Amino acid sequence: MRKMKILHLATHGSITRGGAVQVVRLAMALAARGHKVKAVFNRKRTKDVERFSVLKKGGVEVASLPLELLKPGPIITFRHMVLEEGFQVVHAHRDPALKFAFLSLLGTEVPLVAQRGTTYRPKGVVPFILRGRGVSRIVAVAHAVRASLVREGIPEEKMRVVYGSVDTDRFHPGVTGGKVREELAVSPGAPIVGMVAALIGKKGYPLFLEACEEASRVLPGLYVLMVGAGSPSKFSKEAAPLGPRAHFAGHREGVETYVAAMDIVVCASTKGEGLTGSLREAMAMAKPVISTVVSGNPEAVIHGKTGLLVPIGDAPSMAKAILFLLSNPALARRLGRNGRRLAVKLFSDERRAQVMESLYRELVR
Repeated sequence: MRKMKILHLATHGSITRGGAVQVVRLAMALAARGHKVKAVFNRKRTKDVERFSVLKKGGVEVASLPLELLKPGPIITFRHMVLEEGFQVVHAHRDPALKFAFLSLLGTEVPLVAQRGTTYRPKGVVPFILRGRGVSRIVAVAHAVRASLVREGIPEEKMRVVYGSVDTDRFHPGVTGGKVREELAVSPGAPIVGMVAALIGKKGYPLFLEACEEASRVLPGLYVLMVGAGSPSKFSKEAAPLGPRAHFAGHREGVETYVAAMDIVVCASTKGEGLTGSLREAMAMAKPVISTVVSGNPEAVIHGKTGLLVPIGDAPSMAKAILFLLSNPALARRLGRNGRRLAVKLFSDERRAQVMESLYRELVR
């Protein structure tokens, strides 16, 4: 099979959060299939790209370049890199990378693929770029993202829906969370409801904490575990009624052990999602999940089959869903098993790499 030269351009300067992790997983999966893959990150020096060594170990070449639109130097450097090294396709992740790649590739015949990861409306010149001939394909991470672009007048024929992936070997039902429970001094057998998300407003922490506080009136022994980067003080008021049973664990490298300690995993996001990565991870671990009906999440969380859905901003409905699953363990286990099967079917690294490989081949002459 003919191998390709593929360059990924990322706005990210570190490999610690969702979007950057997805760049890494795709690049390594494509390299494993024999393609020459290079990932360029938004940093002046390659050594400043946090955790870039994981890519090098996965057979991906790593470079860095400041994505500065107002300076010709970086644009010229990137253009030369693409043309002199013979890359056949450039895949830009997030809007700043898209604008930088678009300017750099003007006048060339190198296909440009734009990644769209949320349902936020594209702003500024981005809709113009997406509609024009400079972008060959648009990868939407969910059908909901694709629909949001269609509403903006972006040509539907340019779009492909390709779900993000999860490491189903790392996130699997056999991971145990006993040590985490011991670390947090959770009473044996006490239920833990958890959320994995950065501590920012759109992730819905006030909603989540209100729902958990309401559920704890029925189950006083309920613990709440929150894993994600940010300042817990932003939500200390909402967490106060739960007292010491609310744990902010911060960012964790071994996040799978924290998910393993949770009896239920919740996504309370209110806006701006594509298809939430922490849900894919929890489903891959056969955890029962609850999500708001935000963006593309209902494409994975099929109500009553792979999890439960609740309206955005409805804390009482979320509390009822939490109590329902905790009081019906057989159903919770069945939802978890169904979720694992769906995650393996739709969200594996190998499947994503195969779909993207086919898309690139459509463009490469």
